[in-house]
Amino acid sequence: MNFRRLKILSDLVVLPHSVFALPFALASLLTATRGRPPFRLLFWVVVCMVLARTTAMAYNRLVDAEFDARNPRTRNRDLPAGRIRPWQVRLVVAACAFGFVLACRPLNPLSFKLSPLALAIVLFYSHTKRFTWTSHLFLGLALGVAPLGAWVAATGRFETQPLWLAAAVVCFLAGFDILYATQDEAFDKAEGLQSWVVRWGIPNSLKASRFFHFGMLGFLAGFGAQAGFPPFYYGGIGLIGAILLYQHRTAYALRRTGDGIQFTLSPSMMKMNGWIAVLYFVVVGVTVWF
Repeated sequence: MNFRRLKILSDLVVLPHSVFALPFALASLLTATRGRPPFRLLFWVVVCMVLARTTAMAYNRLVDAEFDARNPRTRNRDLPAGRIRPWQVRLVVAACAFGFVLACRPLNPLSFKLSPLALAIVLFYSHTKRFTWTSHLFLGLALGVAPLGAWVAATGRFETQPLWLAAAVVCFLAGFDILYATQDEAFDKAEGLQSWVVRWGIPNSLKASRFFHFGMLGFLAGFGAQAGFPPFYYGGIGLIGAILLYQHRTAYALRRTGDGIQFTLSPSMMKMNGWIAVLYFVVVGVTVWF
């Protein structure tokens, strides 16, 4: 496979966006192992994360191909533009899904047994926009299983503590996915697709986004309390809160124009969210190591 083909596959699954969930999974892993995960465990957790997300993203591109081809914002993506064939995407989905299940086996028996359920959760999100305006929460859940999976990989058992972190990820993803969905409000209405924006309108959706991000901070604080983290951790959560506040003040603009609404969203929003996830991992890393 040449580099051009690898680049197309990377663009297909937006590989850099793995940063949204991976830092939370690693933060969960660090907490569960008190900052000292064995290299073998760390390796397989990262492999599982990349394979699960690649499976989910490729599957999403496949089932949404007909809509992407009609949407002016997405019609130049690799699949609708014909730079990659559907059978090739199906092969990526099958290979990565199979690889994910196999990669869970070296972790522990519970991780291996739960791997099909994890795949079902991350794949189900791709269908939710067809029947529920809460699809953003399902996207959050798809990524929220990452810290749960990392915790089970480290401990071999299911516990309530990582549920706080999973809930934070659900709120984090739902909050910025609602903002992202504002770009497709008109298209989604025309195609009969559902979203928070379609159901409640842009002004109310912006309020919901802020609510979810505020909830994220609360769940992160709850996770720290369960883990017995020192005050430094909560200072880091405060910094994340300040960044989220800055984002809500600068990432978008809402103006009323006569009987309508003009809305603009900054293209840097996704990058900022990636840095928020990385910052949280750094905060947890410093907390557990020092």
